[in-house]
Amino acid sequence: MLHILSRVSTLASVLLLGGILVDAVPNTVFIITNAETPSLDRPGLTPVGLQRADQCIPGIFQNFNIGMILSCTTDKDGEEGLNCPAAQRTAQPLANLLGLNITTCGTGEESNDECASNKMKSFAKNSTQNILIVWDSTGMDDLLENIDVDFPDNEDCDDDDDDDLGTHPDVILTATKSIIRSQTSMNCTGLDGPADGSF
Repeated sequence: MLHILSRVSTLASVLLLGGILVDAVPNTVFIITNAETPSLDRPGLTPVGLQRADQCIPGIFQNFNIGMILSCTTDKDGEEGLNCPAAQRTAQPLANLLGLNITTCGTGEESNDECASNKMKSFAKNSTQNILIVWDSTGMDDLLENIDVDFPDNEDCDDDDDDDLGTHPDVILTATKSIIRSQTSMNCTGLDGPADGSF
């Protein structure tokens, strides 16, 4: 009897894991935050942020076969997603270059947590092109949770790493099938110092 229960448990685990992998978006997903913003919650991007958005990001991603750009909107109460306008501004020059519209999802308590995941899955049904997410730097934890993307088990040893995700606007997370495969620097000329694995 114990042997049968063990096999049933193993089968259930395999089916559950298989369901997660089948449900994962097969497209490569690149995730970045808004470019640099002014202090004291002032709107827009700094001159450095504008340079990143207008020159560096289009230069990097124009050849990445991007078919969808996903960003966020501020919540209805104006309390969460305050950097979403900056995220959209960050994404707009690349969207213009590629002839794409920016797909958006709300942030905050009253938003649909499944929005980003559902829009990515809908896109993936009809396209194998890559997806770029440009998100509010303060909402990266929620984003990764909502789209069910995480670091590999052997690298997910420090929850503090998640808290740092939005602090570096040059970082590109690359995910496939719900797993972050790499973290690299944009290495924008004149903006970022050289780093291993940079573009």
